[in-house]
Formats: sequence, structure tokens, C-alpha cells
Amino acid sequence: MKKFLGVAALLVTMAGAASAQGGGGGGGMANMTPEQRMEMTMTRLFAGITLTDAVKSKVSVLLKTQMDSAATITDRRSPEGMAKNQAFTKTRNDAIKALLGSDADRAKFDSNSAAGGRRGGGR
Repeated sequence: MKKFLGVAALLVTMAGAASAQGGGGGGGMANMTPEQRMEMTMTRLFAGITLTDAVKSKVSVLLKTQMDSAATITDRRSPEGMAKNQAFTKTRNDAIKALLGSDADRAKFDSNSAAGGRRGGGR
């Protein structure tokens, strides 16, 4: 009986610690509002690049258009869905690069875009 109670206490302790970790449920951009996703994308893509207000406005329209187009993909993990999303992103990136004023800004944008949403920390 003591062994059973000891194991039960251990399980309760472990369950409490696991729930304190947050755990599962996805996360990332899926839990953000469209405005938050837009802001995060702008911050990531244009780190180290200064944009005029006119260019920011045009870029916002391009990002929204791409996000709306990507939302029409029903299965984003299928090869077809991934190809469609990549095509939308390439079209968007080409249009954005046409708006950037210098080769240095375009190179920085390419670098930021290639880094994508990758996370550090051994994932």
C-alpha cells in the first residue's frame, strides 16, 4: 500500500510539473491575430532595413494579399499546398524587392527572408 501511495504521489507531482511547463497545443503564428502576424512578419523581413512610410504601406498590402492567398490553401502540409505557398511567397518577395531602394537593402531582405521563422535553441 505504501508503494502504491508513493507511486501515486510521484505521478501527481510529475503531472503538476508537466502542466507548469505549458506544453503542446501548437503556438507560434497560429495563435496570433492577423495584425500580430503582419507585425511579426514585417519585423522579421525588414530587420536592418529602413523603409519609408510609402514603401511600408505598399509592403503591408503585399503581405496581406499573400496571407489571404495562403489562407485559401486547405492542406498546407501536402506537397501541392507547400508548392502553392512557396509560389505565393516568391511572388510577394519579388514584388517587395522591386520596392526596395538599394542593392544592400535587397541583399538584407534576401538574408532575412532566407532565415524565415527559424528558431534557435536546438530544435
